[in-house]
Amino acid sequence: MEVASDTAFQFGVNRSRRSWALLGVSFVLVMIDGYDLFIVSFVAPLIAKDLHLNFVSIGTVFAAGLAGSMAGGLLLGHIADRVGRRPTLLVSLATAGVATLLCSQAHSLGAFVALRLLTGFALGGLLAAIVPLVAEHFPPQRRSAAVTVMFIGYPLGAVVGGAITALLIAQGWRNLFLGAGVVTLLLVPIGLLLRETLSASDASIGDPHRSPWRGSFVVLFTEGRLWTTVTASCAIFCLLLVTYLLNSWTPLIAARSGFNPQTAAWCGVLLNLGGVVGALTSTLLVTRFGVFKVVTWMIAGGSLAVALLGYLYGSVGALYSGLAVIGLLVIGGQQNAPAISVQLYPQRMRSTGVGWQFAAGRFGSILGPIIGGRLLAANVSVQLLFVLIAIPTLLSAVSYAVVGLLRPKEVTS
Repeated sequence: MEVASDTAFQFGVNRSRRSWALLGVSFVLVMIDGYDLFIVSFVAPLIAKDLHLNFVSIGTVFAAGLAGSMAGGLLLGHIADRVGRRPTLLVSLATAGVATLLCSQAHSLGAFVALRLLTGFALGGLLAAIVPLVAEHFPPQRRSAAVTVMFIGYPLGAVVGGAITALLIAQGWRNLFLGAGVVTLLLVPIGLLLRETLSASDASIGDPHRSPWRGSFVVLFTEGRLWTTVTASCAIFCLLLVTYLLNSWTPLIAARSGFNPQTAAWCGVLLNLGGVVGALTSTLLVTRFGVFKVVTWMIAGGSLAVALLGYLYGSVGALYSGLAVIGLLVIGGQQNAPAISVQLYPQRMRSTGVGWQFAAGRFGSILGPIIGGRLLAANVSVQLLFVLIAIPTLLSAVSYAVVGLLRPKEVTS
């Protein structure tokens, strides 16, 4: 009996080590994903000058990557529930690397938009596969914290990448895309270390009794999940509309307000650095208060900070401080969205559910940069601009509060 107990203990220790090693690998992959998706915003002034783009054209470039991510999350998330998370992740990662490399060779708006669309498609599939892959390696009581810790890599990738971009911006935007593509491809072998989890699903591959709709989008709106899925989709739609508008246009708004390109790039860095701190802090609060309450209060507080940001453009210090607070509350809260998605759906449809939620968010993130570009082109004042942005921020907070009340009380492994 004692030997059996020791063996079980050792098995548990080894499993725990594998789970945390997996989390480390996934963290790095999400970091690269974060930088790759935001790289355009960091070098937008240089791209606009080289390719002769106006605000509306730049907004189209932003939207292309996000539209691809939305489609990738929907399609590849569904595929990941059928053929496995690991192969979907590896193909997506390799595709994103190649497409990013090719972006460095684009010489027209059309070519650049097409390549960003492909990059976004691959990155959307990567996220839809990696979130359930990580979640399913941890017990339910640790699942939210594990997924949120992994997603800290997303704003951290933007922080580190933005800092590197600010330091190397003199090398030109094409070389930065070249470097990002190479680093992404170098991570493909690391992705091979990840272990598949779908084989343990109650909707195993090749089950002859499996319904053709099992794991598809329809099931997300049946079995009592209709209003939970709709409300959660509204919440993440509004939230990503705001965060991507801020990430996409904050550097350009700063440059337009008279700050130099390096200072403008640091605006994006501080916004995401605040997100890293906020996400880390939230993992401690979630353990005590639950993810739904923490996210609701963070985003509600962030809506007030967003509304006040337009009045802080008079000095660099005030602007940096305001952006850090917004990052802490809004982007920090956003990093918990994948953990919320995991709690809403059982394993057999988890990639599909996560992919759907990411797609709803990406739809908001597509509209965010476009709306920002239209408002700037219409010469809306900075003060009014951020008051308007605060409205969907508050709506997201209210929606997450409602999801916390509607969510299923038990979700199978």
